[in-house]
Amino acid sequence: MTKRLFAASSFIVTALALAVLVNLADAAAQLKCETGPVQRTFGSTPWLVYSCDDGYSVVVISAPGNPAMPFYFMFSRDGAGYHLEGEGTGRRESTAAAFEELKRLSASDVEALVAQTRAKPRQ
Repeated sequence: MTKRLFAASSFIVTALALAVLVNLADAAAQLKCETGPVQRTFGSTPWLVYSCDDGYSVVVISAPGNPAMPFYFMFSRDGAGYHLEGEGTGRRESTAAAFEELKRLSASDVEALVAQTRAKPRQ
């Protein structure tokens, strides 16, 4: 039963990630954000972090069990720093708490997330 639940959760996360990737591809000239994920906690809730093929951008997707689901944030390069945006229909309290924590990340923090996703072994 646990394996089935994990498989179902994995399927949902994959489907959400694919939906986000389709939207991101339209908005970011075919940007692919498939490297990772690494699991992180933002706003006291679990998130999955993927980096993109431009070497700079990062997508943070609500993990299974996160009341913010479905929601994603994206860091995109903006001059010497990063621009943070988010979209979804998850619980506002959860997304707001994560946003408050994410917006305090420095450029070097975002670059560290990119490095962490690249260091994750492929499954």
